[in-house]
Amino acid sequence: MRKPYEVFEHTADIGIHAFGDTIEELFCHAAQGMESLMVVPEQVRVMTSRQISVEGHDPVSLLIAWLNELIFLFDTEYLLFRHFEIEAITETQVKGRAGGEPYDAQRHDLSSAIKAVTWHEASIMHTDEGYRARIIFDL
Repeated sequence: MRKPYEVFEHTADIGIHAFGDTIEELFCHAAQGMESLMVVPEQVRVMTSRQISVEGHDPVSLLIAWLNELIFLFDTEYLLFRHFEIEAITETQVKGRAGGEPYDAQRHDLSSAIKAVTWHEASIMHTDEGYRARIIFDL
């Protein structure tokens, strides 16, 4: 069984390769990978959740919008997420839910703050094994 995501170094930034058997699973694993760059997932409890609905003009822009919305929720509400569920997805829209809790300096060992998801080398590929995404983050 392959990992849901893997982290790679990229000059001054950092990136992930996310994997999924379905496009829904790919989006969830990409979110898990991104959140793991900020805090160890085991430190995050699922105490609250947020409905997320974003649009894009293709699957790559949709994935970038999905991840950027999670960054926005951290920047504005200090929310860290651990659990993700995609409720509906099309070529141009995704609706889902993210579960987690507000950042707590006493319990969460924040490793890096992500400013944004970049378009640099962003891709989604569909292979015989499923889906693979490459995403680079601006730290």
